[in-house]
Amino acid sequence: MEVLILKQAKKELLRAPKEIIMDVYALLDDLVQGKQLGLPISRPLFSIARGLHELRLSGRAGEYRVFYVIKTGDAIYVLHAAQKKKQQLDFKTADLLRSRLKGLYP
Repeated sequence: MEVLILKQAKKELLRAPKEIIMDVYALLDDLVQGKQLGLPISRPLFSIARGLHELRLSGRAGEYRVFYVIKTGDAIYVLHAAQKKKQQLDFKTADLLRSRLKGLYP
């Protein structure tokens, strides 16, 4: 299994502090090796799409979220990365995730 980061998600991720980026890549590597991530680090987002997950990271600069989906037998796709500003996932982010997911499932 490989990790594929969507072009826009890569740009979003590069805006994060270096410590967050390093943590994200370490966690993605754990996923590639078959490790199961659970709360509080990773949370499934079944309300948006099956297989969609949210990495929950904290650093000195604040909290960050990285959204990814695991396509069985294919790859791990990173869809979106952003600094957390609200307690709950807002509608704009949910719509963005649905839109990016549509591109993966033609």
